[in-house]
This record gives sequence, structure tokens and C-alpha cells, in this order.
Amino acid sequence: MPTLVKTIATAVGVILLCAGGPTTAGAAPADGTVSCEGPVPDCVSRLEHTLAAVRDELGCDHRAPFAALYVRVQGALRQTLRERPALFAEPTWVARDLDAAFVSRYLTAYRDDRDGRPVPRAWRIAFTAARTGQTNAAQDALLGANAHIQRDMPYVLAGLGLVTPGGATRRGDFDRAQAVLDRAYEPAVQDIARHYDPLLATADARWNPVARLTAHQLLVLWRRNAWHYAERLTAAGTPGELRRASRAVEDNAAAWGTLLAAVQVPGYRLVRDGYCRDGRSTGATPPLPAWQPRQLPASLASGRLPEGD
Repeated sequence: MPTLVKTIATAVGVILLCAGGPTTAGAAPADGTVSCEGPVPDCVSRLEHTLAAVRDELGCDHRAPFAALYVRVQGALRQTLRERPALFAEPTWVARDLDAAFVSRYLTAYRDDRDGRPVPRAWRIAFTAARTGQTNAAQDALLGANAHIQRDMPYVLAGLGLVTPGGATRRGDFDRAQAVLDRAYEPAVQDIARHYDPLLATADARWNPVARLTAHQLLVLWRRNAWHYAERLTAAGTPGELRRASRAVEDNAAAWGTLLAAVQVPGYRLVRDGYCRDGRSTGATPPLPAWQPRQLPASLASGRLPEGD
């Protein structure tokens, strides 16, 4: 019973901290929250359509590459659930609770920024680069992914709980979800290269400012960091500890965002904008590949964390 009480108290504290703490964006607007009912593939399909509407609304806006990536992730999750319904021990937690809460975080940040409300630092870095920077589309996609995974995900995980009602860890399902990202990764890169930036067609693994890590490896690392920071949030036993854990989340995501936005090429914004306007395809979206879990890189097997944390 004490463990259950602590879990509930921590979840409430995380929710309150995210809603009104000094390092966050403030309370979510009413239209920033999505929920899912019914069969889990149908739930994911509705979230996919919601994100596709955001992507289409953005057009050639430099925030669109991340939205396009996110649509692909939802499509991969929907298709994987239909093809392998036994993949997850708790499919409703992964595809309904976690996914809906996670998508809500992105929609809140997107709509807050769109409507002139403050957003968390990592999102501010991403949106500022998209609005005024000379970054390429891969950077914009990764800046959004960094803010969403390393900043938003720890709060979502801690708020939902890292263990089942019966006390079993949810880490296995969280790790298995990496296969969904792996499935979505290459089609997402192709989408972004076709619609937003030709650079990705030839330089996806070599453009980024994080030496010796591909974009895929960054996503693996960031998800492991997210679980680590969720554990810190969950373990916080006092308001002071919770504030310090939250500050670590915010600082880590902002530091990564600053690094990712550092490399900019003068004039490249005009190149991208012209490419998107003149050659943006309106053809059918290529299908997802067959489900094929990717081997985790040995260097990331233990989930390396940023130095000094």
C-alpha cells in the first residue's frame, strides 16, 4: 500500500508540475488533449488522422517534417498492432493510454506556439529554428523529436506509471515500441526527402552535428534517456526532489536542442522553400515495409546518458 500511495502521489505531483511549474508551458488548452476509445488500432488510426491534418495544415512550413515523421510512426503502430496483436503485453497501455497522452503533448506544444502562448525550452528551440533558422529538414524533424521524446515523454511515462496495477514493470512494452519506430524510420526519411528537403535523399546519416551517431541511433538513445528521467520523476519523494528532477528533464532536452540547431547553412532556407513549393509530391504515400525489428546497436545497449547527469 505505501508503494501504491507513493506512485499516486508522484503521478499527481508530475501532473501539477507540468501544468503550472516554471519550466513548462502552462496548462494545456482544451483542444490540445486527445483521447482514445474502442479497439486500439482504430484509436491509433484516429490519432494518425489528427496528426496528418496538422502536417497538411503546415504545408511547406519548417515544422512540417516532424509532423510528417509523427504520422509515419502512427501508421507503423496501427499496422503493427493489426499484424502482431500479441507484440505488447499491455496493448491498450501502449496504443491507447501512452500514445494518446503523448500525441496530446505534441498538439499542446504546437497549438500553444501557433497561438502565441509560451512553450517549454526544447520546443521553443525547435519552433524558433523552424520559423527563422537555416537548418535542413532532418534537423527540424530531430529538433521536434528531441523535444517530444526527451522533454515530453518522461512526464507522460511518470504520469501514467512505470508499473502495471499488479506491480510489473512496463519497460518491456516501452522497449518493444522501438520496433515501431524502426519500421517507420526509413519511410519517414523518404517522405521528408520527397516533400521538404532533397538533402535527406543522400545525406541522412551524415548531415547531423552529433558526431558518429545516426538519426536512428539518436532516437534509440533519447527513448532510453526518457525512461531514465521518468524513473527520476517517479522516485522523487518531496516537492524539492520533483522540481530538481523536472529541471534535469528540461535542461537535458534544451541542451540537445541547442546542439542540434547549432549547424546552420546561410541561404539554405530559400533552397528548401523553393524545393517544397516547386516539387512537393501529391502522389500516393508508399506503403510501410513488413514488420522487421532492427537489431539494437551494441553501443546503445546500456542506454548511454549525456555526460554529467
